[in-house]
Amino acid sequence: MTRMIACMCFQPKSGKTDEMMKAIAEYIRDYPFGGKHHAIIDLGTGEYAFIGVHNSVDDFIDIMNRDNRTSDLMRKYVEPYEDGESFHSFSGPEIDLKSYL
Repeated sequence: MTRMIACMCFQPKSGKTDEMMKAIAEYIRDYPFGGKHHAIIDLGTGEYAFIGVHNSVDDFIDIMNRDNRTSDLMRKYVEPYEDGESFHSFSGPEIDLKSYL
């Protein structure tokens, strides 16, 4: 089974970081993701990265297809990037590095 890794970078609006983190914490409490690991990383530049490691592609798709997505919740707290997007995201299947040994 192939695990999926997803990353969503964002910039909170000035003065909204704590309010946003509380909203995310409550969301995850009420609508758990499951999976291997989910965390937010402070990139130290005013930008954060929300990273999820999902057990399978199907688990990842189930989260993406939720009616109440985290990105919808977060959008009111984030400053859009210069390209107008609220988030810069990427995802893909994990590479099994052991297969190269």
